[in-house]
Formats: sequence, structure tokens, C-alpha cells
Amino acid sequence: MSHSIERARRDLGRRLREVRRSAGLTGVQLAELLSWSQPKVSKIETGRQPPTASEITTWTRACGHVQVAGELIDKLNDLESMWVDWKDQLRGGLGGIQSRMAVEEERVRLFRAYEPMIVPGLLQTPGYARAVLEAANRKNGVSCDIEEAVEQRMRRQEVLYRRGKRFRFLISEAAVRHRRGDRETMAAQLDRLITVSTLSTVSLGIIPFDLSPPYLPLHGFWIHDDDSVVVETVSAELTLTHQSEVQQYAHVFTMASSGARFQGQAREMIRRAAEDIPE
Repeated sequence: MSHSIERARRDLGRRLREVRRSAGLTGVQLAELLSWSQPKVSKIETGRQPPTASEITTWTRACGHVQVAGELIDKLNDLESMWVDWKDQLRGGLGGIQSRMAVEEERVRLFRAYEPMIVPGLLQTPGYARAVLEAANRKNGVSCDIEEAVEQRMRRQEVLYRRGKRFRFLISEAAVRHRRGDRETMAAQLDRLITVSTLSTVSLGIIPFDLSPPYLPLHGFWIHDDDSVVVETVSAELTLTHQSEVQQYAHVFTMASSGARFQGQAREMIRRAAEDIPE
């Protein structure tokens, strides 16, 4: 689990402990009032077990401080938003995920994205996006509406043309060599990459197979301004907001960029990859 989530859990537990102590109650006494086990109270206060919203309300009411319940429930909601299971997100469909991402992208001014195995969503063609989302459906064992999600993803790409926004994309050579969909789909995607790399708002770098950068992350991530990092794992989406973690990812992005091929050199690598697409 990320340090941000652990820290947020401990902070929430600490606040609940302060509420208990301000009421002059021991952990044992509070457990008796709530008909809970004492270990449960201890686990919540030390961040080993997150409370539910109703448990926060019950806790603060028993301590005579129900007025702080709203603030603590907000902290709980922030904590829960840091780690969101894909199956929970998919209840609103793939299109719902795309719409949520579009709202977030309106706010961000500087995007730094690293992807080791896939073309970033903001640069995908409809055919490539369809292949990626179909694979996601198979992995999650669901049958969400692919076409709606593809349409939403294409609409998100309008943000690439907005003044005042900057995009720094860093991908590995594997992302342009690993085929998604059929040959025509991949050829169209590579052509799209060449085109979008000429936009004034976009910087596209490719890490060649024969390069040994100072550090190469094993998973993709998106840094939004200097505020947060979004990491997509197999099971969930993780959002990191603690400044030390955001700074560490920014440092890693810089290290991974060292020696990467940008702009004209990147386009030449893409052209060679297009020539080598297998039949």
C-alpha cells in the first residue's frame, strides 16, 4: 500500500483518538459504549483498520463531539478516493470512467505521463483505443459498452489543443512495437503519434530498447501539475497526493527521460516501427 494511504489512515485514526481522549474515555470504555471489541477501537486509532462513515458518526456521538463527524467523514472520503477498485469504477461503465478523467484533465495545466507498454489514452486512435478497452473488459470479466467509452476517449483528446496546457509524454519503444489490434489499426496509431508529436503543446519522447537510463520505472503513471500522481494497477487506480511522493515521481520521470529520443528522432523511431509491423 502507498505511503500516502498509510499516512492518511494514521491521521484519521489520530483524530478519532483525540476525540476519544477529549471526552475523558479510555479505549476500553469507548468500546463498551459502542458494544465493540477493544481491539477494533485500537486498530482504528492506529490506522490499521479504516472506519466506515456510520462508525465515525457513532464514535463522535458517543464522545459528545458529533459536530466534527462531517470533517472526519470528508477525510475518510479522501482516503477512499486514493485507492479505487476497477470493479467499483466499472459500475458506471467505461464511459463513466472516461467522463471523470475528462473533468480532471480540464483542471490540470502540466501533464507528465510515462507508459512502458502502451500508447497513452490521450494519443490513441479509435481503433487502438477499442483494442485496449476490449482487453480491459476481458481482464475485468465485464462487458461494458466499448463504443461509448471510445467516443468519450476521443472527446477527451480535445484538451491537447487547449492554450495554456502542456503535455510531456514519455513512452518506451515497446509501446510502439507491441501491437494492439490488427496491422491496419497499429499503422494508423503510429501515424497518429507522428502527427500529434508536432503539436506545440506536446513533447513526445521514446526510450529506445538499447538505452540504459539511470532508472526505468516498471509501471506507468501520470503526474498532474505538482499536485498528484495517478497510477493504474491491475486491480485499482491509485491517486497519490503527498508532496514527497509527487516529487519522487517527478524525479523518476526526469531520470527516465535521460537519453530518450524526442520530437524528430522520436518520429523516426515511429516510422521504423511502422515499417516493421508484422503481417
